[in-house]
Amino acid sequence: MARLALAVDLGGTNLRAAVVNRDGDIQAETQQRTQSSDGPDAVIERIAAAVNDIAESNQVPNDVPVGLASPGPLDPRTGVVYFSPNLPGWTNIPLAAKLRERTKREVVLSNDANAAALGEVFFGAGKGTRNLLYLGLGTGVGGGIYSEGLLIDGVRGMGGELGHVTVDLNGPRCTCGSVGCIEAYTSAWALTRDALALVDSGRGDAILRAAGDRDNVGPRALGQAASDGDAATLALLERAGHALGAGMASFVNIFNPEVIAIGGGVSLIGDPLLEPARRALATFAMPIMLENVKVVPSQLGVKTGIYGAAALVFYDGPR
Repeated sequence: MARLALAVDLGGTNLRAAVVNRDGDIQAETQQRTQSSDGPDAVIERIAAAVNDIAESNQVPNDVPVGLASPGPLDPRTGVVYFSPNLPGWTNIPLAAKLRERTKREVVLSNDANAAALGEVFFGAGKGTRNLLYLGLGTGVGGGIYSEGLLIDGVRGMGGELGHVTVDLNGPRCTCGSVGCIEAYTSAWALTRDALALVDSGRGDAILRAAGDRDNVGPRALGQAASDGDAATLALLERAGHALGAGMASFVNIFNPEVIAIGGGVSLIGDPLLEPARRALATFAMPIMLENVKVVPSQLGVKTGIYGAAALVFYDGPR
């Protein structure tokens, strides 16, 4: 049973590497810009250098694996990233194999949201649970499913796309091509779209004041306007939260979880978004299913990617 992990959080903006033990202690950590515009090979070289440097400087044994949380649809079995919206040029990239070659270590790869679910189980809001759902409300909406001690990710490792579950057949178009997805209501891009529509309608003065200018309109400004009691902003977040809660109700009815952990920057809006979600959950879920489920904020914050990547190494379920 592994007691130590080399954890890598690969993001479109930042690349983080860390040494993490099974108790969740981060013994060393580095961060640099991903510089994704340089292309896949340059980024992979950067990852390998970060891993090798932190391993050498902390005397990490050669048999300690690398856990890597990566954005975009990928296959954790083959280690191939199919594509990533935040990483230009990443199409069918054999990331695990390339990194294994450059580090001479075992590499465990997973979608960042699936890894986050494991991170919450091992180190965060779901520590000790065998049934948890993770929802990451960020630029998009990611999800991860941990059911009876197993990470559920489907035949090719792409399962758990909870943000792309439809909650409104006549809803707004999503970036995935479908309509009415949870992401089309509660992601940063969707909330920014709706906030700008309010500004353009003349009813978004509070949002604009909170943002400072139109270019900064987004979830943070919405959170401030909501805390100031702006009625139009609260109505916007009520709608978004209702969609989120309807989706959570479906997940509760399907998976019967103990914990729904909600993370990501959008979740920092707090109660103006999450209270409508809790009300919708209570409306749409089977009552008996609600008896054992708790909706809680992520406890991992900005370290979610690192802890998720480490948990990939410590997880002993099927891959």
